[in-house]
Order: sequence, then C-alpha cells, then structure tokens
Amino acid sequence: MVVPVILSGGSGTRLWPLSRADLPKQLAPLFGEESLFQHTVRRVVGSPLYQTPVVLASADGRFLIREQLQALGVDGKIVLEPARRDTLAAIAAAAAVAYEDDPEAILLIMPSDHLITDADAFAEAAEAAAKVAAEGGIVTLGVRPTHPATGYGYIAPGEPGPDGSFKIARFLEKPSADAAATLIDEGCLWNAGMFCFRAASLLDEVARLEPETHAAIKAAVAEASDDIGFTVLGPSFEKARAISFDYAVMERTESSFVVPVTFSWSDVGDWKAFWEATDQSSDGVTTEGDVVVLDSKNSIVRSGGRLICAVGVENLAIVETPDAVLVADLQQAQKVKQLVGTLSAQGRSEASEHARVYRPWGWYQTMDIGDRFRVKRIAVKPGAKLSLQKHFHRAEHWVVVRGTAEITVGEETKILRENESIFIPMGEVHRLANPGRIGVEIIEVQTGAYLEEDDIVRIQDDFGRQ
Repeated sequence: MVVPVILSGGSGTRLWPLSRADLPKQLAPLFGEESLFQHTVRRVVGSPLYQTPVVLASADGRFLIREQLQALGVDGKIVLEPARRDTLAAIAAAAAVAYEDDPEAILLIMPSDHLITDADAFAEAAEAAAKVAAEGGIVTLGVRPTHPATGYGYIAPGEPGPDGSFKIARFLEKPSADAAATLIDEGCLWNAGMFCFRAASLLDEVARLEPETHAAIKAAVAEASDDIGFTVLGPSFEKARAISFDYAVMERTESSFVVPVTFSWSDVGDWKAFWEATDQSSDGVTTEGDVVVLDSKNSIVRSGGRLICAVGVENLAIVETPDAVLVADLQQAQKVKQLVGTLSAQGRSEASEHARVYRPWGWYQTMDIGDRFRVKRIAVKPGAKLSLQKHFHRAEHWVVVRGTAEITVGEETKILRENESIFIPMGEVHRLANPGRIGVEIIEVQTGAYLEEDDIVRIQDDFGRQ
C-alpha cells in the first residue's frame, strides 16, 4: 500500500483575487463546489492501493483543511509546518513522519492544487511508480505534453528502467515556445511535481545530499507535538534549508526515475491555465456566477456576487470578488503574481486577505466600514462557538438573522432567535455560540475609536488561540 502525502502549503498568487494567502487556490472552490484539495483527496481514497492520506500544511489553513476533509468523510493526518521552507523540508518531514509509523512505507507525494480528472489512470501510474520505489528508486511522474507549454519544466527520459520507467537524463527549466516544441519532438515530458519513494530511501538521500536539513527534520519530528488533533513539527524545522525538492534531490541523486503518464493534467498555475482546463462555449468563453456576455471570445468572466456584463471582449480574464475585480489579458496571466506583489508593497490588505475570513468556528465578512463603525456578517457552524473575549476600544450590536444563538454577556447567558438583538458594551466579556443543528448568522455593528481585529482579549478559546 502507498501513503498519499498531499502538500497544501502554497498561496497561488497568480489566481488572485480568488486565491489569496488566507484562502489559497487549493482550498478555494475553483471547479464546482469542491476545492482542488478535495479533488486531490478524492483521487486517493476508496482504493486498496492507498492508506490514510497525510496532509502537510501551514497553521493558517489547518481548520479549513480539516473541515474539507470532514466534508468528504476522510480522517486524514494533518502535519503542520511551523515555517515556510519550500518542498525539500516538507517532503523530508513527510518521509520522517511516515518512517516512524512504518520503516517500509512507500510515499506518493502530490501537490494539492493540480487538476487530474482520470482517477483510474492516476492510480495505474501510482502503482507503477510504487513498484520502482520499492526497489529503491526515487520516482517522478512525467506527463506526456499536449502542447509546447512555456510555464512547465521538462524531463528528458534516459535509459529504460523497471516497470515502464526510465532513468532521468536531465531536467530542463521553463523553455521558450520554440524550445518547448523541440523538447516535445525529442520525447521530453512535463515535470508534474509528483514523486514516489520508500521513506527510508529518501531519508538516506537527504542525509547524503543535505545533511543539515536531514538533522533539522529529524529533530523537528522528535520535537513534534499534538495541538487539538494536529501534529505540529518542532522549531528545528526552521533550520532546514529553503530549497525545492527538485533542486536538492531529484537533480542530484543517482536513483531518479520517471514514469510517463498520459492522463489529463494541469497545475492550474494562472488564469490562462484555468481557462484551458474549463468547459468553454463555442466562442471559447468560460462563465461563472451572475454573468451576461455578448460578442466575446476566448475569455473568463467570473462573478462572485455582483452582475458582470461583458461586450466585445477577447482574451480577457474578468474575475470579481466582494472586495476586488481583476481584468487581465490571458496572455499575460503570469503577471498577476507581480500585481499582487505591488499590492503588498502598497500595504493593501486585499493582496492576502479575502473579504470573507474563515475561522475554525465559521466565517465573517465585512459588509460596510466608515468613520467609527464597521458592519459584519458572522456565520457560526452548528455546535461551534467563538472565544470568550472582550474589546477595549469598541462596543457591538448583534442582530440574529438566522438560527438560534446562545449569547453570553458578562455573567448572563441567554438564547436569541431570528429578529432578536443584543448590545455588548465596550470592555464587557462576551461570547457567541451555536447550540443548534443549523447554522447561525448574525449582523454585527461595531462602533468605537479602533475597530481592527487585534483589539481582542481572549479569555477562553476552544481552539487554543491566544
């Protein structure tokens, strides 16, 4: 059996404004109602080939990852990285964690943000890679190209290996269009960033090639702790070298193999790649949400709430969210990452934060803000509750608009139903909880001199937050 390891620590800035640091593309509903992360999980459950999946993630997205696993009925192991150290550290940590459970474990490493629609073909490729890995090979899956893509790295296969694999002759960086066409003619494959190996074999290679990182990961796993069901790697993780797995291991090891695969694959790396992966109209237009399009071609028009009307547009990505709108030439979609960098340099919160902010108990969304007031919509999941808290600089007015809320103010706790309201004085200890079986929604009006999120003193919290 194979241990599926899903890497879910990226931010996906090229798919801004839908993908941001606090809700990256792998956790956002890009294709239908489920996220790319959930599509990835679905590929590796329900088959005797796979064991329970392991997810490597940052602390920021842990509760949403757990929620999305629970929505699929999957009880995966979530391992949290205390710092971003690139893919070598994450993959080595996954190998070390798996080795503790089973020294003979074979791991299948997958990014969480790739789109693969043929789960059976993927399982066949994973099984073939696992056979090579069982003999000590460190294997990558190489996708047979369908066009001369310039956004992917390429792999040149060498001498034939076992079970339909090939030794890797060389890796090639993202080429020009003409160079990519030449590489395809030479039989090169797309580098899909998926790997398979025995945990013991990989750890031996990391110890040989990157001894300091090996020591740091070994210590981080020894220091690991449990935090309300999450496995948190220890602080030694930050001593690992920040480098990709490709550069650190795959391009240096003598044990590298590639298994060619033919299933449809996309890393959904930008809005052009997203457009290519979607079902389009006869004019090449992809739409989502409240959209009306006339006389337009080869474009994405996607609404997150407001009506969008597009007339006579071509080769554009038009993407609307509650707090931002992107209009970009699809041929320059890679530059969206540069745009996000500009927004960050300007101190714009929209660069990394969505208008809707997810929390372990539900979510909140700012609806309006002005001088000395802010209006929020707050949703609380059944059985969940916010921290017992107080604010030094604001008072709050709560109106229940859906469900039944249990509200604590000072020493008093009461039940409020739809159309009922309550006032929270400045400095008063309070809490909002949902004791029912359906979601609770309230409208919160904050008033005061300072209305930012850091004006919270948590007295008691179910999720261990300070």
